[in-house]
Amino acid sequence: MSRFLPLLPALLLAPVVQARSSVSDSETAAPVVVPAALLETAAPVAVTPKPLFIVTVLPLESNEEARDEAPGLTALLVSRLSESPRLAVSSRADQEAVRTAGICADGSCLDAAPGTPGSDKARYVITGRVDRFGARYLLTLSLVDSESGRALSRPRIEVNAQEALPRAAVALADQLLTTLVPEATQRPVSTSPSAPWRPRAGSFVFGVRVNNSLISDFASFNPGGDVELGFQFHPEWVVFGQVGLTYVRTEEAGRKGGLNVLPSVLGLRHYSNPEGAFRPYWGLGLGIQLSFGEYGIFQQTGPLPTVIGFGGAEFLIAGRLGLQLEASTNIAQATLGLSGGGLGSGLNLDLNAGIAWHF
Repeated sequence: MSRFLPLLPALLLAPVVQARSSVSDSETAAPVVVPAALLETAAPVAVTPKPLFIVTVLPLESNEEARDEAPGLTALLVSRLSESPRLAVSSRADQEAVRTAGICADGSCLDAAPGTPGSDKARYVITGRVDRFGARYLLTLSLVDSESGRALSRPRIEVNAQEALPRAAVALADQLLTTLVPEATQRPVSTSPSAPWRPRAGSFVFGVRVNNSLISDFASFNPGGDVELGFQFHPEWVVFGQVGLTYVRTEEAGRKGGLNVLPSVLGLRHYSNPEGAFRPYWGLGLGIQLSFGEYGIFQQTGPLPTVIGFGGAEFLIAGRLGLQLEASTNIAQATLGLSGGGLGSGLNLDLNAGIAWHF
């Protein structure tokens, strides 16, 4: 019996150890049950796609006349390209700001490998310039692959007014995005309101006008009207044809009023500020002037040549409906009339008001 006494504590503790071991085994073996509600409310982890390419936009160059527009257009290009999640876009201004803030002061950004954010060794480099020639602006860009040294795209656009430059820059940036990011879903969608429609090369214009002819030998009120059909073959030029009717009155003794004059004119009109809503214009018209009745110089000459010079302005509503005010003079009538000394002679001035529809 005495020889079993030393083993008594071990025998007494053995069930306890075995029980603990059983509990431990059961705890580790039991599956962990997570309530379904927790699984349903768990927020998915957002995965942000890494930029596919690093792009650097260099400051736009310019001639002296467009120097003030270049910085703003450069910033607009950077902003538009940055809207694509597949591009990491930087400019010289961004890099200077990083250095000024003390980031990468040890030069580590300069030594970073191509394709690393903050690297000056971008895969693609965009250069360009904006030039002003009179009232027109020319914006050109170049997209260069720094690895191959090859230009991938050289888009350009020409506008007729300074206020059209921002839209032009966005349009060119979208062309570059098409080259850099072929997937349409990875390109930004413009949320800015669309620019109003403006008459452009290849469009037609139809107009109706009323006028009053002030002629030195006639009464002050000589009403008339014109119907016009034109074609805009250039952003600033319209060729047109007009057919009209003027009722000429006279209060002189022994002369009859009511002379009907039918002018037919083919002319050119030049618009200034064609991109704006307010568009001054000037032009010349050539044609013939038919008369019905026996009045003054019409007795000797019959149909008269017509050389009209005019100037005025058009205000566009919604880009298509134009309200026109115009002053014109018939140079041929004044010249032939003065030489003939008959009715219809003298200096003349037509005041015209009308509407035009561009389509």
